[in-house]
Amino acid sequence: MINRNQIIMRLGLFAPAMGSTDRKELLRASLGVGLSIMLCDLILWAIRHYSALLPGGMGDPLSEIIVVSPFAASAFLIMTVPNSPLAQPWSVIIGNTLGTASGVLCITFLPFPVMAAALAVALSVITMAFARALHPPAAAMALNAVLLTQSGADTGPAFFIATVMAGSIVLVAFGAVFNPLTARRYPFRQPNEALPKEAAYLATILERFRLSANIGVADLSRLIIAAETEAAAHHLGQKTAEVMMTANPFCMTPDADLHSIRDSFREKPFQAIPVADQDGTYRGVIFQNAVMEVAADVTAATVMDVVPALTVQAELPAILPALTQGHRRVIPVVDNGKLVGIITRSDLIRLLSQTLRHR
Repeated sequence: MINRNQIIMRLGLFAPAMGSTDRKELLRASLGVGLSIMLCDLILWAIRHYSALLPGGMGDPLSEIIVVSPFAASAFLIMTVPNSPLAQPWSVIIGNTLGTASGVLCITFLPFPVMAAALAVALSVITMAFARALHPPAAAMALNAVLLTQSGADTGPAFFIATVMAGSIVLVAFGAVFNPLTARRYPFRQPNEALPKEAAYLATILERFRLSANIGVADLSRLIIAAETEAAAHHLGQKTAEVMMTANPFCMTPDADLHSIRDSFREKPFQAIPVADQDGTYRGVIFQNAVMEVAADVTAATVMDVVPALTVQAELPAILPALTQGHRRVIPVVDNGKLVGIITRSDLIRLLSQTLRHR
């Protein structure tokens, strides 16, 4: 017999599964969805309105062009979860096209709307899966195509090209501009891009747990790296850049000439020298290999790299990835824009050594 606690636990399964959404992110996504649909509407209206004026214009077939409702769901995915595999360009464009084709095909050869609608949605899922283009709104696109065809609307080639494909491309193009402008990456990197070696095994894990449509390999890799970084930071203690850094480092001014730069590298055991103005404002970093084969008339300002700096309040979760991933050998530390120190891999090794001695 089910007791009270079991009932409460089962009812809890229907509670919200998502955490609260940041207000800025909510505003960003809602603005993007609204603007993308408005742009899509305007472009499709322009195609319909001016198609008859084009050489060999399509005329009447385009008079049936409308902004189909599943576009709202596509826009939602692109703007709200731009890193999802379901929202990537291939999934949006090919998925919507295959969904529409499934609907038109089913209602054409099966003149029973109820059966045609059910079969169209099922067929859209199968075709999208084979094309690796799963996109939930495309299933609604299949149903929408059945309803439009049944109501007498023209869902021929003009509808495919000038409404479904054109609209999908507009949404994707808008997302590719809007998301990066609002600090979100889109299109998101795919599994065949450069990733840690372990990422080769992540795709197999995602497939094993049937999550490959929910989260991409790149996203999972980032989450694992972030979790490892947080665990390492917890193990080492809550250290800040101010505690880890080498304070008051040797630096050069932007107008330092090549001769003085090379002398500094010969006289001091440095692989990198920060550059700062006379008032201490941080400018960049000169790396030793950058001055090996350059013209004699260069200055520090022309050979330095603008390496992103961290503030004195930065904590280990921000410091560790910068030193352990990629080729960064030095991290400038600033306070109100003024260079106050640097953190190198030697500083990280020293921190590890101190931690081990106290355990």
